[in-house]
Amino acid sequence: MAHPSPEPGAHDGDGAQRGEVLVLLLRVIDSLAALERAHEQVVHELRRLHPAIERDAVGEQVGGGFTDWCRASGLTERESQTLAALLTGATNRKIGRDLGVTERTVKNTLHSVYVKLGVSGRSEAISRTMAHMVGRKIVP
Repeated sequence: MAHPSPEPGAHDGDGAQRGEVLVLLLRVIDSLAALERAHEQVVHELRRLHPAIERDAVGEQVGGGFTDWCRASGLTERESQTLAALLTGATNRKIGRDLGVTERTVKNTLHSVYVKLGVSGRSEAISRTMAHMVGRKIVP
């Protein structure tokens, strides 16, 4: 049996309401997707800026000269950022998250730092850096 066509301009109340709700839900989904993209951009920018801010803060906390000492030790900018994060007591996971790299990359970078500083691990790297920064002037 065929259903009669609605008259022009006539709407099924439930159907129209469902359509409006569907349109609103689609708009909400689009808005949430846009917010998620914006959030990702903000997080990416903060991760990019954070190492520089943290490095400056560490330099101030331990008496300045951190960047110059890192350069004199032959450390790259990324190695210096990683060492600065290490001085704050951050774990490899946190360092990786803050620098936007994997934990494995942090381990590799720290290995390069250890070789360049002539130390065998995390504690020695921190000790050597802090000793230099407080005036003992350990030459790399």
